[in-house]
Amino acid sequence: MQVQISSGGRLAQPLCLSIMKPKYTTYEDLLDFAEQEYDTFTLVWQNHLSFTQSAWQVEEDLAPYLISEFSSHKWPGTEISGGKALVRTYKVSRDSIAVLRRVSSVFDWLSPDYPEDLAFYKDNQLKFASTAHEGDAWFET
Repeated sequence: MQVQISSGGRLAQPLCLSIMKPKYTTYEDLLDFAEQEYDTFTLVWQNHLSFTQSAWQVEEDLAPYLISEFSSHKWPGTEISGGKALVRTYKVSRDSIAVLRRVSSVFDWLSPDYPEDLAFYKDNQLKFASTAHEGDAWFET
């Protein structure tokens, strides 16, 4: 079952909750839940995009929690053609979640200020994903 949250656009899922785009009150709740329930998360760095100092600071601050990284044209909710991105997997911890708290919405994870498309996993299974540029986020159950 998939529960999808969207700030706009057409959805194929039977259950859709609309939320306000740049901010919504559940981001803090999501991070609190993630810290307790999930073990890893990913952020995406698209090769063709430019990033500001705030994005590079996130990269530096999350470096101690980096588990793996791979180059791909596909990640949850997105498939690009003609390019690739670096998908980085990080360990969930109080300190890594503190870095994620620097933004006020899941939709703030967007270039050029930040890497993109925050997703959470439990036992290597996708549990939450987002595509910030589309304004979509969803839970997998």
